[in-house]
Amino acid sequence: MSNYTVFHLHTDRSLLDSCTNYKDYIDRASELEQTAICFTEHGNTYNWVEKKMYCEEKQIKYMHGVEIYLTRTHDEKVRDNFHTVLIAKNFDGVKEINSLIDLSTQPDHFYYKNRISFDEFCNISDNVIKISACLASPLNVLQNNDIELSRLLRHYDYYEIQPHHSEEQKEYNLKLWNFSKNYNKPLIAGTDTHSLNTYKAECRSILQRAKKITYSNEDQYDLTYKSYDELVELFHSQGCLPEDVYMTAIHNTNVMADCVCEFQLDKTFKYPKLYPNEEEVFLQRIRDNYKDKLAKGIITNDKRYAEHIQEEIRVLKKIGMVGFMLFMSELMTWCKENGIPYGNCRGSVGGSTIAYILDIIDLNPIVWNTVFSRFANEDRVEIGDIDIDISPSQRELVYKYIIDRFGNDYTSYILAIGTISDKGTIDEIGRALHYIWIDKNPKKKETESPYHFSKMMKIKELYDTDLEKAKQKYPELFYYFDGLLNTAISQSMHPAGIIASPVTLPDNYGTFWNDGKRIISINMEEVHEVSLVKYDILG
Repeated sequence: MSNYTVFHLHTDRSLLDSCTNYKDYIDRASELEQTAICFTEHGNTYNWVEKKMYCEEKQIKYMHGVEIYLTRTHDEKVRDNFHTVLIAKNFDGVKEINSLIDLSTQPDHFYYKNRISFDEFCNISDNVIKISACLASPLNVLQNNDIELSRLLRHYDYYEIQPHHSEEQKEYNLKLWNFSKNYNKPLIAGTDTHSLNTYKAECRSILQRAKKITYSNEDQYDLTYKSYDELVELFHSQGCLPEDVYMTAIHNTNVMADCVCEFQLDKTFKYPKLYPNEEEVFLQRIRDNYKDKLAKGIITNDKRYAEHIQEEIRVLKKIGMVGFMLFMSELMTWCKENGIPYGNCRGSVGGSTIAYILDIIDLNPIVWNTVFSRFANEDRVEIGDIDIDISPSQRELVYKYIIDRFGNDYTSYILAIGTISDKGTIDEIGRALHYIWIDKNPKKKETESPYHFSKMMKIKELYDTDLEKAKQKYPELFYYFDGLLNTAISQSMHPAGIIASPVTLPDNYGTFWNDGKRIISINMEEVHEVSLVKYDILG
């Protein structure tokens, strides 16, 4: 079976521009025996660790990419937002793309979309493959006499032709072919895929109609996932390029993918470090606090304290948690000194005598006979954490302390992705069908629509009581239901988690800025997978 690589691809993480989950694409690639795949979300790399892990499970090469927005300059606020695909050639390229996304989201770069300038684009290294992307590319939009055009043409590694049947796409393909000959740059066949199949494409259209998102001439573009034979046939029926030209462009997707080096996720424990001699500082703090508690009569001169402490130190040193425990002691001491109340203890840390001696908790394991091994043991395969209870009104103070203590590049909030629930799915589809009904019945009152908002409650009530009857009574609405349920539609941050890391986060994992907060591009489960330390500030 002939192979090609899908590299210009959007999942539902390109929020509101797809309703296909990344696993569906990877499963399809596996069925087609494709060997590599790249996800190029609009301006983000949300959940890239999950995507990579699922690719590895399916034995498909994961390529790290993004469809980033370009602007001529940040000096003037102009809504140009040209499209360009970036793909990492190696892990240095991964870090470079991640850093560019973080930069693009900063206030001086963001204008409607997160963007980098032409100058910043032209300074991207050879560790990143630059591809010209779709009709929104600067190569299509800029005029031939624009001095920036030739500079950008030289910096792209590939010019991306696409098989869509619109006249504009055909003209652009011919233009790119001419550029290819003049600048000695290869063509590459992109698909700009947004949906797994026709059904998912219909669901995407319904979602966008509900959100009042429109694209001109959308019906001229088949943005569904294609097999090799389907892609060849599309270019053949498009009829604007010679066969040898588009066949070479299709082959170049494999050439491009072959030059991408695979990389491994670092899953080693990443406890943050504050001191070069953290063990020495840790032991001294234990000695000082132990003596203080003895002097104040908080604890007795019971040999079990020394036994527990000695054994816990051995385990904590072996699994690398010394610095973590040291910082937790500093954090809780700072809270106490600054009048920030916190809970006595939450979870398995209640088994740690050291945590009690260091004022991390206010529960004495010697008194209550709690077990340390539930909190930490030398066979631990998952990174440790300690949840603390802080009043919501004072959480920001605690977050600020953590960020100030470790630094911006080593701390971040944690990504959360909002998805459509079952009732929300009914609402979205109903809203879209209502708008469609209005278009078809311009002379009727809106309240006559079977999907007017005043009637949606009854549909949801019927859904709750008799799903089959609801499907029979509203077949058009429930036709789209399964295709839209649980689609990602929004991005936010985890309500109570923050990361502190010994490695920089913007490049190694990717971060972005939102309302003055830096958020990592992976969710709580992915944070666990790569063994980053999170601090859950609950309440």
